[in-house]
Amino acid sequence: MSLFQLRMELHSHTDFDPQDWIEHSAEQLIDEAARQGISVLAITCHRALQWSPGLKAYAEAANVLLIPAVEASIEGKDVLIYGLERFEHPISFDQLRELRRQHPEILTIAPHPFYPSSSCLGRRLFLHQDCFDAIEYCHFYTRQVNFNQKAVEAARRLNKPLVGTSDIHFLSQVGKTTSTVSVGARSFAAVSAAIKAGQMELHTKPLSLGQLAFQVLQMFWMNLRSSLRRRGLLVRPSVATSESEH
Repeated sequence: MSLFQLRMELHSHTDFDPQDWIEHSAEQLIDEAARQGISVLAITCHRALQWSPGLKAYAEAANVLLIPAVEASIEGKDVLIYGLERFEHPISFDQLRELRRQHPEILTIAPHPFYPSSSCLGRRLFLHQDCFDAIEYCHFYTRQVNFNQKAVEAARRLNKPLVGTSDIHFLSQVGKTTSTVSVGARSFAAVSAAIKAGQMELHTKPLSLGQLAFQVLQMFWMNLRSSLRRRGLLVRPSVATSESEH
């Protein structure tokens, strides 16, 4: 049986995101992923599922497997959930456990668990380790400062695989940190099984100080506009929902 070598971007945001002010659309993200040879993409907006048969078909035309996904907020902590085409937001880890019991096909990843944010899991990763199939290795680090080091230690301690992601908020971040899987079929089931089994290769390199400075400025501007939107002081044109023309 021939194997497919699939490069994956499993953590990304678009202008559909209700929390962060993102400039690019899902289609623009898909196009850039395809341009960089990425074969598997998950759009993981905060608390919002952006997936539809139409958007999946758009990705397929670009030779990209689009996985339905969301970055949920569970007890105030970020959790990546993959594989549900309809999504009701769990609000507790017990509800997440029940969701995983009812849908054993889904995949859950702990995103940037030890970064300095109140929404990151931190020690709760160990308390709720049974809720996760893998741990994220995020692109946002330098040789001098790398919060992923604790994630590497946690993955070793918990015997869970590391998945590289770029946590895309800007198209310039596409492809910065990824993982590659070898699978027998281009399907979510095959990709999920390979991730759970740890059959991946991580591709990453630290940001230069110049790249770090540029991204910090980008994030500052994004956070400012996001804050103004939450206060009703800034309104953007409506974007297509997951149930509209896509």
